[in-house]
Amino acid sequence: MTKQSSRPGYRSKPVPPGFTVLPPVSKFFAALGKVYVRHHENDASPVYGLHVRPKHGNRNGTGHGGFLATLADTFMASFIHHQRPDVTRMWTTKLTVEYRRPAPIGAWLECHLIDLQVDGDILTVQCELRMGSLVTNRASASFKIAGRRAP
Repeated sequence: MTKQSSRPGYRSKPVPPGFTVLPPVSKFFAALGKVYVRHHENDASPVYGLHVRPKHGNRNGTGHGGFLATLADTFMASFIHHQRPDVTRMWTTKLTVEYRRPAPIGAWLECHLIDLQVDGDILTVQCELRMGSLVTNRASASFKIAGRRAP
């Protein structure tokens, strides 16, 4: 069953198999709309996904660059929490986003972890946002660990 958006002509599309709704971790995260996650049996990095909705768009009918940067930053932090459950608090110290192609309204975007490096209290992450096999964005970020669970 599809659900109408407030924008005429827009219908949400089915979510690919294997993805489940990811509960929002904050009010800001909730504002993105429904975000999904697919976990692998071998405990590899999860894949995050969502549909680019009209509220995420720019005047060209594609995902706004600020929205795409927010996704990359948010999903990279989620990767860290999955890979490093001992990290309880952190903040972004550097974010670089390469825009390779637009993501049209209605597109299904997935975020895939490429690399995670740890150097003391600095975590460096790289990811790709993809529409199928097409890379829309590559991003890298550094995060400063501000709190850890006691061993």
